[in-house]
Amino acid sequence: MKNILLYFSLSLLIVLLTASSCKRKTPVDPPAEKTFADLVIDPNFTFENIKQIEANFTVVPFLKAEQMHIITIYQEEPGSGGRVLNRGITNDSYQYTVSFKVPERISSIYVENRSPDGLFEIVEIPLTGSIINHSFNTKELLYPPITHEKTVVVDPGCGSNCDETISGTYTDLVLEKNKDYCVAEGTTLTITNQLQFKKNATIVICGNASISQIASIENKTGKLYISSTGIVSTSGDLNIDTKIDIYNFGLYNISGNVNTKYSQKFYNYGDMNIAGSINNNSNKFNNEGIINLSGNYSGNTNSRLYNYGTFTISGSMNVNNKANIYNYCNLSITGNLMVDYRVYNYSYISVANNLIINGSSYVYVRNSSLIQTKNLTVNGRIQGQSSSYSKVMISENTTINSSGQVRSRVDLCDADGIEINNGTIQNTVKFCEITIPADDCNPGSEGGTGDIDTDGDGVLDVDDAYPDDPERAFNNYYPNQTDFASLAFEDLWPGLGDYDFNDLVIDFNYQMVTNANNLIVDIIAQTHIKAAGAALNNGFGISFPIESSKCASATGFVNVMGTLNLNAKGYENGHVDNTVVIFYDAINTYYGSAIFNTVPGGNTVVTDTITVTAYFNDPQFAVGLEPYNPFIYVDQERGKEIHMIDHAPTSLANDSYFGTNHDNSDPLTGKWYLTENYLPWVVETPSSFDYPIEKIDILSAYLKFSEWAESSGAVYNDWYLDEPGYRNDDNIYEEE
Repeated sequence: MKNILLYFSLSLLIVLLTASSCKRKTPVDPPAEKTFADLVIDPNFTFENIKQIEANFTVVPFLKAEQMHIITIYQEEPGSGGRVLNRGITNDSYQYTVSFKVPERISSIYVENRSPDGLFEIVEIPLTGSIINHSFNTKELLYPPITHEKTVVVDPGCGSNCDETISGTYTDLVLEKNKDYCVAEGTTLTITNQLQFKKNATIVICGNASISQIASIENKTGKLYISSTGIVSTSGDLNIDTKIDIYNFGLYNISGNVNTKYSQKFYNYGDMNIAGSINNNSNKFNNEGIINLSGNYSGNTNSRLYNYGTFTISGSMNVNNKANIYNYCNLSITGNLMVDYRVYNYSYISVANNLIINGSSYVYVRNSSLIQTKNLTVNGRIQGQSSSYSKVMISENTTINSSGQVRSRVDLCDADGIEINNGTIQNTVKFCEITIPADDCNPGSEGGTGDIDTDGDGVLDVDDAYPDDPERAFNNYYPNQTDFASLAFEDLWPGLGDYDFNDLVIDFNYQMVTNANNLIVDIIAQTHIKAAGAALNNGFGISFPIESSKCASATGFVNVMGTLNLNAKGYENGHVDNTVVIFYDAINTYYGSAIFNTVPGGNTVVTDTITVTAYFNDPQFAVGLEPYNPFIYVDQERGKEIHMIDHAPTSLANDSYFGTNHDNSDPLTGKWYLTENYLPWVVETPSSFDYPIEKIDILSAYLKFSEWAESSGAVYNDWYLDEPGYRNDDNIYEEE
């Protein structure tokens, strides 16, 4: 009996365990995927990816009657192709004040200050807040500091420091170790063979000297000083192939060649005439005086020439491999300048014949410098390297071969145009526009247009985008000069949509044309419909917060239905405090299709770009801030408008929709077009939007959107970009 009971007990236990085990293996439904409607949003968040900047720029003038400056704002570094956001002119107080918007992800902008003399400086300004106050100093612009610190050497003279004073005639003269010798003013020293230096021997020549050769007999450094009153001549070649440093403060005439040694100093602070050529191997060849060279200059491996004075070469200059030229004053070459490594020009270089920049070689131009040449051949690179523009002027032929590049802030000025260009000219390069100021080293150069102001509006032609039109002067852009931003709509307001944000996706770019007083004359809007994922035949327009009486005309819009109340000027009647321009009155009718470009393999339509221009006969200081107040009206019902969050409806909107279904608008507090959970019906992106496939929630396509929205934009403010881990490409429509 006990066995039977035991058997039943064990059987019952097994059944219970089995049942329990089966129950645990029953599949559990996974949690529902989070949707746009599930987002938890701060009531004050408006789903913007763009920040507004208030900027005030002040120019501190150097000249009392200095003309106004041109200020240009770039989204990125202009030397790397940065795009223009805004351009204007300073007022009588040398100030320029402007409001503009940039994407939240942008951490800095670049601002260019152009002087009336055509000089530029560009500064990077961090965007640490919403306000910018920045001052430009014109003196620093006109007179930039020398970049390389000069070596300071003092003329020792022939005073009490001399251990021995010498004169007379010698075949060979040996200067003893650690002794200082002087040739006194009014005396003469003649050496028919060699002046020989032992370790640390020094001679200072304050009188006259004729020296055939110089040598270090212990391979230790000696020093030869020619004082300001000294006159020295060398009858043959000056071969500094041993350890001799030479410092000239007086007059040095050399009838042969000069051959220098790598580690030895050859410093000229006075006048030097060389009948032969220079074969430079020294990395310490400095000229702060005047050198007249009858032959050629060859800079060899690892050599360096620093010219702070006037260096005139009657022959040619060859900058061989690993050789460097640093020119801070006046370098004049009668023959050719052949560059096989690096030339840095901070002031003025004149080449009477050919300037040839070979492959992998660079000519760097800085500090408003000027190069003039007869012919230019570029196989390497001309590179602007400072905040101001530098200029290269060519009187005859310019050839830029396939490997050649002209980059950054360079004004390339060929009087009769560039003859051959198979290379790269960056879009920052200007052509015969820049004025280079004259100084003691640099003769300077006028800009191609000089001080011409054809339309008489006070903006010189070189700065005027409309030189023949006194009403217009500058172009300003949103989101920038070249890119398009996007608006993505849901069209079932006041009900909730499916939040694929493709019922209407429209790309747009605004060009705001201003006059010489920085007042807005035109708003030129380019629009391009990317998708219409709606069966409803919607219209699209923009409301500008300006009295309609101040708008002279609106042109370029699409009007296929003929049912709107438009006046002869092209904008919509029925508005007093706003100017409303309807861009498309019926999108589906215009393109002959409903629901297009949203379903893979489905209906596709190739759409065009339309350009609508609103012209203000009364130029305006401000017309609101971009993107102004865009909206759609739903399925030809003009009163059923859908705007961005906190953007008010127009006068023609039907108020009866507000507060119904899921709309939570509150006109008394200025809250418009948001749900009870503070969600929008419109999203703007500061670049062209790659929208979700039909019926795909935006959170399933853009994986960082929810974190961005629920953090009120604190994280992932670039959620719309194609960055690793940001997208599920399978859920994003790909244009066919």
